[in-house]
Amino acid sequence: MEIKIPFIIFEVHGEEYAIDAYFSKKLEKIERISTLIRRTDFPRAFPEGSLEPLLKEEELENFLKSLFYEVAKISGQTFDERLRHMRRWNLWRFLGVPTGFRRHLEEDEKLSSASREAMLSLSILQRVLGVKNADKLGDVIIIPKGYAYYVIRVEGGEIRNEKGEIDRIYTSLLKIDEGFRKALKP
Repeated sequence: MEIKIPFIIFEVHGEEYAIDAYFSKKLEKIERISTLIRRTDFPRAFPEGSLEPLLKEEELENFLKSLFYEVAKISGQTFDERLRHMRRWNLWRFLGVPTGFRRHLEEDEKLSSASREAMLSLSILQRVLGVKNADKLGDVIIIPKGYAYYVIRVEGGEIRNEKGEIDRIYTSLLKIDEGFRKALKP
């Protein structure tokens, strides 16, 4: 199945990027949206049969800045949650209370994964927007420059681009994000 995905091209600090204007509104977890930002290297026209953009150019600046705020908040929360779990676990171990090593290890791995995902998302947004924290977002000017499209094909459990190369981002989303899988189904 071939899908033509709309992207919004935008400029920040003299560099051009593009964000998926369809799946960015469909993902299950907000932290995964920043993985849909990429350098512009695909055609700037809409072929017939393209998906309708859900993210509009006039919404882009507010969308990216809100995303930054939310991801920054989530990354702090996931890190705090993991630390709380580790402290509790260590206290129970110190007191000699058996609590189930394997269960705590699995819980820590789950919290660690969520924390890594949030931190990666924040890092991508910091790089693209050119800021380290939310205080500087007011100075960021995001200039929308129109739409482009990116063609993908779903083949088995993988997603390939027009050149037949595996798209690691979309393939990963296919495996881990329920919202993405639902949006792919016709």
